[in-house]
Formats: sequence, C-alpha cells, structure tokens
Amino acid sequence: MKVVFIHHHLRQGGVTRVIEEQIDAIHDAHEVLVITGEAPAARTPFPVEVVPSLSYDRDREEGTGARESALAILSMVKSHWGSEADLFHVHNPTLGKSRDFVNVLKELQNRGIRLLLQIHDFAEDGRPQNYTGESYPENCHYAVINSRDHDLLKRAGLGNRGLHLIPNAVRPLPVANHGDEQDLILYPVRAIRRKNIGEALLLSLFIAEKRRIAVTLEPTGALDVRSYKSWMSFSEQEGLPVYFGLGMTERFEHLFARARCILTTSIKEGFGLAFLESWMGNRPLVGRLLPDICADFIHRGLKLDHLYTKLSVPLKLFDFGRFCEKWERCYRQRLGRYGLEIDEKVIKEYLEGIQLRESVDFGELCEDLQMQVIRAVKASSGDRDTLMELNPFLNEGCTAGDWNDLITYNREIIARDYSVQRNRERLLKMYKEISEFTPKQRIRGDVLLHIFNTPGASHLLLCDQSYDE
Repeated sequence: MKVVFIHHHLRQGGVTRVIEEQIDAIHDAHEVLVITGEAPAARTPFPVEVVPSLSYDRDREEGTGARESALAILSMVKSHWGSEADLFHVHNPTLGKSRDFVNVLKELQNRGIRLLLQIHDFAEDGRPQNYTGESYPENCHYAVINSRDHDLLKRAGLGNRGLHLIPNAVRPLPVANHGDEQDLILYPVRAIRRKNIGEALLLSLFIAEKRRIAVTLEPTGALDVRSYKSWMSFSEQEGLPVYFGLGMTERFEHLFARARCILTTSIKEGFGLAFLESWMGNRPLVGRLLPDICADFIHRGLKLDHLYTKLSVPLKLFDFGRFCEKWERCYRQRLGRYGLEIDEKVIKEYLEGIQLRESVDFGELCEDLQMQVIRAVKASSGDRDTLMELNPFLNEGCTAGDWNDLITYNREIIARDYSVQRNRERLLKMYKEISEFTPKQRIRGDVLLHIFNTPGASHLLLCDQSYDE
C-alpha cells in the first residue's frame, strides 16, 4: 500500500512526533510519502514534499485555491511514485489553522482519493479563533487518540467501522547517570498557559527544603510568553523554589536523572503522554489527574489514584468578584464566537454553585488570581493550614515512601500496551480495514459544539481575554 501522510508542518512537537512514530512503525510494510506545508528544519529518514499552501494561514501572505492545492498534491504523488496513492493519512486537518484545508480534502475526495483523517484537537473545544463552521468531510474514515474523542464522534454521528482508536506510542526515555543527587521535581513542559504553571508554583510551597520545582521549556506564542515572564518575575519576587527554562541549557536526560519525580499540573491535554513517559524513565508522576484523558490508561490497569483531580481554594483567598466578572465575560465571548445561544440562567446557576461551595479549583483561576492565592498562603500559616485541610495530598508529595513497586507495575503496562510494536499492529490492522470498507457517515458539528461548550469547560487559562498584565 502507498500511504501519503499530510500535515501543515513537521516542526518539533506532538503531532510531528506521532507522524514520525507511525512512519517508523509501518515503513517496512507500506511505501510512505510525507507532504507538508513547509520544509522540515532537519533531514528526515522518509521522503518529504512541500506544498506551501498547506502551511498555517499565519505563516503565509496569500492563499491558494483548494482546487489548486489538491492538484499540486496529486501531482507530487504521481511524480514520486509514477502512480496514485492508496491512502491519504491526514493529521489534524479540521483544527482550522489553515482555513482552506478542509476544502482541499474535499477536492481530493472528489477525485476518488481514500482519506483517513486523524484528529488530535477540535476547533470546537475552546479554540473559537480557529473555528470556521465548515462542515467535516463526509464518507471517509476518522481516527482519534483517546476513548473520550472516540465516544464524542460516535455521539456526533460516526459509526464503528469508520472510526478508529489509535493511541500514541511511548518509547523508553534515556536517563543519564547523575549520582545520588535528585534535587528536582521536574515539570518537563513548554510553559504555555494551559499547562497551569501557577499551580506548580503553589505546590513549591509544600515541597522539601532542599528541592526545587523545575519547568523545562519556554513558550513561543506571544500571550504565552507574557504569561511565562510574569510567572518568572513573580517567582523571583516571592523567593519561590522554582527554576525556569532549565531545558533550554541542560540536556533532558540529565534533568530527568536529577528528578525525584515528574510533575504535571496541566488542565487540558490531547493524548496525555505526560501520564505515561515518567514511568518509562523510572520516575513517579505526581500532580493533577485529567479523568477524561486518563480513563484509557486506568482502564488498561495503570495505577494513578495518588494523583488529584482538583485543588480546592477558599474563595476568601482571592478576589471572587473579579473571578466572576472574568469568567462571565470569557464564557459569553466563547459562546458568541461559536454562534451559540447564551442562557442567562445557566451563567447565574454556575456562579452561584461556586459561591455555595465556598471554594473553587485552583486550575479554574487565571494568573493574577492564582498569584493572589499564592501570596495569601505564603504569608499566612492559617491560610496554609486551611488549604492543606481541603487538599490532604499537599502533605504527601513525592519525597517520602518507596515508589519502586508502583514504577515497575506501571512501566510494564505501558511497555505492553503502548509500545512501538503495538502501535504497528494497530496501524496495519486499521489500514487493512480502511482498504476493505468505505463508510457512509458524517459528523454533526453542532453536536460537538454543544458537547464541548458547557460552563465547566470554560477555564480562564484557556481564554485570551482573562489575562491581565
């Protein structure tokens, strides 16, 4: 089978890594070609062709019509193989980073091309700036990376034979020798807003004296950079035991060797690689659990019950009125951009519910409100004690106890179910099924909009308008 992989780019990151893993898994069984919107920065072990009109809208000055782009793709395939491809495996085509991309795919369909569209993220899920309202391509195969998205797309209209679950592969991590020194609680992440960096700083108030939390990589987006710099300045002002940007100057395997454990405080993930990689590097994972993402891992037997699902903060520790004002503004703007009706009763009941509970999850706050909480807890032993009573896990951390049995147990499950070999088996099975069956199905975008845009999904860290200098 001749398989064409298509994506906007091959920059370092999650989707590129998935593509590379998939090609590595199947290249000896199928012929492969990658078509992308920009030339890769480094040499690749697989053939790559470039169609500039497939790049992000923000990275090019003018567009090319969908028909012209589709013809350019087909021309490159024909030039490379001397014949047509059997399957186009397209990654994240519906996210809206290139507004013509879906129409390019529909043009390819009109010319008899068999499509597999693998969705990593949804424009309907807190990305209104990407949302185009364009209908999803019909009568083609779809793939997702977790059971949550699989269930969502079934609710939105897809059938079992035209929808595939392909979790990402996990490789063992290289860990350098670093003696007995394990002075870091490592948060190996690019510090964008949804990674909830403020929560890592709050946790730094509850760690052993000689250890520090370390955030590895700097963000690149303008708003994320502003947020990151504000946390660096705040941490320095408050004298918090936190390092920033260690991954920019020190090799990852060395940082991993220095880690007593790995931390995650993210409020939103696609696949959730962070919940698997630490165990493959013989380090325990601590921090925040994302139940909808981690359900697959727990179903396969992974033990993650030591992680917390929320960090409750009393309303008195921050400006609750300011929170309500920001949340309501962001929620209204979000629904407005999606063209959804605003229900005043829903807004009122949601905010009143928080007030009745007298607490909110720290992850629902934005930077300035999180800073208020950290200052209050740092300044008052009474507020610190109250926070620990509401969140007993703050007393535990990862500095005490023997993690060896849990590490061994979780590592064995991950090596069994998320290995490169299992990835290969799933991909080959999926490609065979796709070659034998053409589905008649369509995704109802309106269903996805309503599923994703409940009040509880409207986190301030996912709203650009919530950020204050």
